[in-house]
Amino acid sequence: MAVNSREIFNTMLDNDIVISYIGPFDGQILSLLASNIEDSLWDDQHRGKIFFKIFIELSQNIYLYSKEKGNGIDKSAGVGLMLIKEYDNHFSFITGNLVGKKDYELLSDKCKKISEKNKEELREFKRFMRGQPRTEFGGGNIGLIQVSILSGYPIEYKFVKVDDDNYFYILCVRIDK
Repeated sequence: MAVNSREIFNTMLDNDIVISYIGPFDGQILSLLASNIEDSLWDDQHRGKIFFKIFIELSQNIYLYSKEKGNGIDKSAGVGLMLIKEYDNHFSFITGNLVGKKDYELLSDKCKKISEKNKEELREFKRFMRGQPRTEFGGGNIGLIQVSILSGYPIEYKFVKVDDDNYFYILCVRIDK
């Protein structure tokens, strides 16, 4: 069955999808997406900056943890997907990517801890994590904590088992307008 681009476009419009991207999360693509997000989604500059920071953290999460890697200029760039869906009073920022079993264990534990904490507990957890050794990826382990603090809502996450060694990692963050 052939699907034409007009059908896909209409489906996205019908479902209030304002941004959709699937592919490598390299610097060139991130720059283009970031520019679009920063310039077009927000009238309120403060809210736009929060949204932009969340975008960067979630994109970096895909860049670092995706088991699939890009084949363009930056071969270390993770491959994943991003959707931004608009509702009457908020946006949902949804990302997804394939992770291996080791990263599944690390991320599922981290997401569980983050989603169970209130804002003050998250701030305390962030201070604690800053004092921990940096990860093999060079990060300080605070990106998802910061996302939850900035959004003001718990992160929502799900891991779908693909096979014994792989999981599809879905992350959703609510951002009020």
